[in-house]
Amino acid sequence: MSSVVRYAICCATGVALLFGAGPSVLHASYLNKTIERDGLRIQFSIDPVAEQYARDALYADQLVRIRMAITREADGHPLNNWNVGAWLDRAMSAASGAMPACAQRVAGYLGGDLLQRPLLDLTGYYVLTLDAEPSVSVLDPAVSFAGRSSLYGALKLKGRGFDWVKTSDDAKLFVGLAEEPAVAIADLQTFQVLTHVALPGLPTRLALAPDERLLWVGHIAATKTGQQDGVTVIDTVTNHVVTSLPLPGGHHEFAFSEDGRYVYATSRRAGTVTVLDAAMFSIVRTMTVPGEPMSMVSTPSNGLLWVVDGKHGRVHRYSAQGLPIDSIALQPGIGPAKLSPDGRYVLVANPSQHRVSVLNAATGRPVHAITVSGKPYDIIFSGQYVYVRNLESEQVALISIAALERPNPMPQYIPAGSGILAQAKEGLPIASTMGLTLNKGGAFLASPTERTVYHYMEGMNAPDSGLRAYGHTPMAALAIQRGLRQVGPGEYSAIVKLPSAGRMVLAIASDAPQLRECIGLHIERAPATLVSQRVAFEWLGGPVARALVGQPITLRVRLKEGAQPDDHVLNRFELFVVPARGGRSARWPLRTDEHTAGQLIGEGTLSEPGGYYVHILGSQAVEATFSTLVVESASSATARPGGPP
Repeated sequence: MSSVVRYAICCATGVALLFGAGPSVLHASYLNKTIERDGLRIQFSIDPVAEQYARDALYADQLVRIRMAITREADGHPLNNWNVGAWLDRAMSAASGAMPACAQRVAGYLGGDLLQRPLLDLTGYYVLTLDAEPSVSVLDPAVSFAGRSSLYGALKLKGRGFDWVKTSDDAKLFVGLAEEPAVAIADLQTFQVLTHVALPGLPTRLALAPDERLLWVGHIAATKTGQQDGVTVIDTVTNHVVTSLPLPGGHHEFAFSEDGRYVYATSRRAGTVTVLDAAMFSIVRTMTVPGEPMSMVSTPSNGLLWVVDGKHGRVHRYSAQGLPIDSIALQPGIGPAKLSPDGRYVLVANPSQHRVSVLNAATGRPVHAITVSGKPYDIIFSGQYVYVRNLESEQVALISIAALERPNPMPQYIPAGSGILAQAKEGLPIASTMGLTLNKGGAFLASPTERTVYHYMEGMNAPDSGLRAYGHTPMAALAIQRGLRQVGPGEYSAIVKLPSAGRMVLAIASDAPQLRECIGLHIERAPATLVSQRVAFEWLGGPVARALVGQPITLRVRLKEGAQPDDHVLNRFELFVVPARGGRSARWPLRTDEHTAGQLIGEGTLSEPGGYYVHILGSQAVEATFSTLVVESASSATARPGGPP
């Protein structure tokens, strides 16, 4: 071998390197391995995410973090955009009963052999479709049975999806239902629906806050009694409702200020835009829009909020606090608005006029009025193009972003099958029928009338392939990455759930540098004692606790029914108080309440107003929802209805 491989494996037991006989077996919860190839150094590690497991073994169903950091040996410079694949599978082949050599194992995975599908594939991507049926389909482009079906799995929902949004790490998916007052939350690691969160009304638009900790869900009243117009805030970690606020009537769209301090919510029927404090969950201001607020855009370059008035064909601009700045005249019928990735242009679609207006984001001056036939109604951006979907044409318009700097940019058209979106019998959701490819060099285009998702690669004259799932009608599409992704300069990581117990092999492969590496792992069955070792808490009080700056704060939790740990165990927990806007966190010890059995008290003070997340930490595993704490100044609390807490 011309290259040198150096191993540094930290484990509790000895490790034998079995050259030629298969991978070595690791019996530890931590793995560190350094590989040096072709002038590059790869630092590989596996670490447990949770602390409830013993540190001398890996367990089935355990969440672990796989991490690889690659640098040049000469200068330590990180290597970005590294194309690396990883697969976890049983050591013994199910087909042959033998242990394949590492190169043979990787070749089988790369060849797409259905008989050699690994238990866990950390390469490639899946395409998700929001279906006309109450489901989300998971399509695997690497697998096709006679070119007819790519269905890998399906997530069953309680109702038909209307809008959806996912976290940027492809860990969770949130789906608002069209006819049910609920949001479905799904785990994209396991493709399981975790829960359906009840809402006070039917969900409209879903929007993740910039830090992705909170999900803002607009909802409207329906025929059922007790439903209301408003917004509900959901904690994306605990999947629990933080608070619900009433809003004026109508469909609700959302936008966020650059610093995340403000949330803006439209009320289409009432003709208003509400400015909300993102930390206090309170209303700062309500602005009246002369017509119908159809959509909004927040421009970071100047901190302005753009509100599209579809009825009068004007775009109103406001300061971040909601103070009016100016108004830009276009034409009645305008609707969806999007900000270009470089922040230089605001594009506004006008279906009735077959037009897309381009505005200068800095000045508000109209730059172009581009004719797009077929009633343009949806806009997304890739790295180089604007994609415009039309209601009454199967053609998708592509406009070069670079051409927006030149006079009279002209769109080019590609077909998305032969079906027309306006003919979809099921009715379109507000979720986009277009989803970018992972490299942002193309798009997936849903065609409901043909029950097909088309894949288009930029530079082609038409889509090059289509994905189908019989029994499902795709209404919207998006791509998610499987496993490893770049999380920093030269650093690649994934959090995965170990799929099974037994002797496993983690195979790693790349072409630059040329790498074929197999690592043996012994995964234990999760011991039953782990369940009994978990301590289950529940918070006392409402979903949002309130307090005053500089004043003593007392938070209470209690043991759930059936949980009876020893007293010395209870005294080893603490509250971890984290400011939502960033900054210094605080730790408050939890102590048992001498007067109430099973209750614990955490006390402290905070010197800065704002929102805080409160976690329970301890030496044992904890089952508890995260709490939200709002700290106000004395003047703010007095002005709030209800007065100080």
